[in-house]
Amino acid sequence: MLASRFMGMNWKDSFSLGALMNTRGLVELVALNIGYDLGILPPKIFAVMVLMSLVTTFLTGPLLNLTERITFRAGPVIHARRLGNP
Repeated sequence: MLASRFMGMNWKDSFSLGALMNTRGLVELVALNIGYDLGILPPKIFAVMVLMSLVTTFLTGPLLNLTERITFRAGPVIHARRLGNP
């Protein structure tokens, strides 16, 4: 999110992009399984990483819905101020 904001995107789009970057669940699970099968990851670390992957993937939808609700409420107020209306 911060990298896209630094590159000039607005806050809403930056937050949405950051949330969507967390939907890497399937690729991450494949990589974790390979690391576990090769003995690189101990069982506890593997379990924590799988849980983190699932939680961040499942939270993507609610985070995007929250972003839309917040910008929908704030949108008309910000737009009215830009037009010079009280």
